[in-house]
Amino acid sequence: MAGAITLDKLERILKNAGFTSIDIERAVVSDQYANKWGINDVDLKHYLRSSTITAYKPV
Repeated sequence: MAGAITLDKLERILKNAGFTSIDIERAVVSDQYANKWGINDVDLKHYLRSSTITAYKPV
């Protein structure tokens, strides 16, 4: 997928920006979300993930 990055790279970016206690929780996207892309020949749920990111930045 265009624009996608690995979890390792995302975590490095957040660490370099000064964030700590980084937690990235991934989940499979819903059928409704996957179907909105309109690609019928590919099961996009194998490629798309939803993520919740929690991180803290000391002040």
